[in-house]
This record gives sequence, C-alpha cells and structure tokens, in this order.
Amino acid sequence: MQKNARGFVQDSCTSLTAAKTSLEQALQTVEKGSNRERIEQSLQAVEAALGQCDSTASTLSQV
Repeated sequence: MQKNARGFVQDSCTSLTAAKTSLEQALQTVEKGSNRERIEQSLQAVEAALGQCDSTASTLSQV
C-alpha cells in the first residue's frame, strides 16, 4: 500500500527526531567553542522543524 501525505510527514518527523538525537550527541563530544555554536544552531533549527512537522502531522490526522 502506498503512503499518503500523513505517512510521509510522519517519516519526516522520525528523521528529524534522529537528527536531533545525533546533534545532541555531537554536543557531548565537541571541543572547539565555535563548532559547539554551529551545532547548537543546527540543533535549534532541527527542533523548530520538528515542532512544525509535528504540528503538520497532527493537522493531517484530524482532516
């Protein structure tokens, strides 16, 4: 069976959650301050995208 839009959005949310976890792990191992800042910025962007993705998935499941 082919996925619908909600299925693809949920897959995206799962991928973003994995990216968030990886970035959090990267923060535990980074040594250089400038690299830490870049990772933190990436983490914030992924968290924002994850929030939007969750919102979209929730909206699609209500439609």
